[in-house]
Amino acid sequence: MSKRVGMIYKLIPQELEGTYAFDKISSDDIHELSISMLEAFKDTTDFDGETLEELNEEIYSVIESTFGTFISDASFQIKQNGEIAAVILISLYKDKPFISELFTAKKYLKLGMASNLLKKSINTLLNLGYKDLVLYVHPENVEAINLYKKIGFSAL
Repeated sequence: MSKRVGMIYKLIPQELEGTYAFDKISSDDIHELSISMLEAFKDTTDFDGETLEELNEEIYSVIESTFGTFISDASFQIKQNGEIAAVILISLYKDKPFISELFTAKKYLKLGMASNLLKKSINTLLNLGYKDLVLYVHPENVEAINLYKKIGFSAL
């Protein structure tokens, strides 16, 4: 994995925009999530040449809590036309909620899905009693960094 920039956010309630349906995530979704993730990351600064099998293992480690405790109540997917359009996976890392994955399939970019997923997770984490949310982002992923800053994340 390439070098990442850490960011933290002190949770405050967020207003959702749009009318997306937020579906829960289970271990039955791992393969489909991996396919969507590969499509989303391929040819971007976040892509390190991972294979579909490697992404399956990565997502499995998050959902099955081998990476850290998976917070299923704060992890969601948005489906469009029967396919996964955008995903957020939240785990506990060093006793704080951590964005393990946040991605949007390329054909669904710029529709506010990532922003709404993030806001939905923030509101859920607040309801669960958490105070902070942490993430690590590739320093060249300017669009993601701008989204996080717009929501209120700051450097760790």
